[in-house]
Amino acid sequence: MEDAQQKGKTALIKNRNSRHVEGPESTSLDIAFDLFYSAKRTEGVRDRTLSDYRSYWRYFRDWLTLAHPNITEVRQVTTAIIRAYVEYMSYDRTRYEGVEHRKQDGSKLSPVTVASRLRALQTMSKFWEDEQIVSTAPTNKIKAPRKDTEDKSVISDEQLSALLNAVDTSTYAGYRDHTLMMLLADSGLRINEALQLEASYLDIPSRCIRLPAALNKNRKPRIIPLSPAVLRELIKLLEENRAHIDTEYFFISIYGEPLSAGSFRKRLRHYAEIAGIDTKETRVSPHRFRDYFCTSYLVNGGDLFTLQRIVAHADIKTTQGYVKPNEGAIRDNHAQYSPLSRMAIKRKK
Repeated sequence: MEDAQQKGKTALIKNRNSRHVEGPESTSLDIAFDLFYSAKRTEGVRDRTLSDYRSYWRYFRDWLTLAHPNITEVRQVTTAIIRAYVEYMSYDRTRYEGVEHRKQDGSKLSPVTVASRLRALQTMSKFWEDEQIVSTAPTNKIKAPRKDTEDKSVISDEQLSALLNAVDTSTYAGYRDHTLMMLLADSGLRINEALQLEASYLDIPSRCIRLPAALNKNRKPRIIPLSPAVLRELIKLLEENRAHIDTEYFFISIYGEPLSAGSFRKRLRHYAEIAGIDTKETRVSPHRFRDYFCTSYLVNGGDLFTLQRIVAHADIKTTQGYVKPNEGAIRDNHAQYSPLSRMAIKRKK
């Protein structure tokens, strides 16, 4: 045996080198990401989320290559480097910088965008730490930038009426858009949920949409009640579709393909222009119909927890963000319940 004492010889190696440190093996940046990405795919993460992970990693790698070209291994990424990246996103990076075919307006990334990209890096770092690819996640001490909470510019009843009246319903595309706007305002559906609706999801006797788990962000089936007027328009639209093409989708293009969210956004901006809505003051987009539904539902007396179930907010705090009576309601309530109003104090002469 090698360890057995040999006559006339002195052992030169008795103990392990004290400078040797147990720790994670060297892993390149891109291999570390591939391991993370593969794990998330295995977990069944949504394609949209996987796509975001790829995009956010690419943004980080592009910055890292320019700012720290000597870093090639994931364990070389420190808290200071992550903090510098957050600072870069917050103050130096501009929207759509380096993106072809997008208008460069020079505006900075919003705090929400910065927080989303940081959150993705935090998820990756936590995975690497759990898998012992790094000793400690470099994002552990990084906090997302603070942001001011501002009131959302919600579409008013008058603006919704103006948008609906701006549509030429004598054309197929106009009638389809009109029905889609009515549905969004009546249900609070996300635009991608609405555009993927199929005939089998419509429960006519129960006057609701039964959205399958595959279409919900929380992976749970959901029931969305509908008003009689919207239900009638959906049935008529489906009949119109099937008069031209064999399809299960409600919202299709004039070429028979499922309508894209981008196409509807462009048409919505056109309708806003016809309706005379100042889009700088009140943004008009598909998601604003969801905001309109949530706000109107609560202002008109709907309860918070039912609304959360209808729109599938994962956190009740998101739903609570819509508990904001309009200015008129605030003034009316103040006039009714103010202690001085009840005391009927008269003005001194």
